Amino acid sequence: MKKLPADQQVEFLRKLVEHNIHAIVEHEDQVSIKCDVMPARVVFSVFVAPSDIGLALGNDGATADAIRRIVWTACKKTDLRCDIDFVTNGRR
Repeated sequence: MKKLPADQQVEFLRKLVEHNIHAIVEHEDQVSIKCDVMPARVVFSVFVAPSDIGLALGNDGATADAIRRIVWTACKKTDLRCDIDFVTNGRR
């Protein structure tokens, strides 16, 4: 599998996270994603409306785990590892 150029890797993953979150929540306009980039790792903090946190996490975290698996699989096209945190009202 061909790796993405280094300057495109974080943006590729951010768009993937954003696309999946927007497909799930009801208040798309209240979604924001913060990226913390470290050497060989990126952490996405996904902020959603309080009423959407249940949709973003799913039963027992099943939806959140599915999104993480999709993104972790896509990481194979990059040189990065990533974590995704779901945040509402400043709480993880």
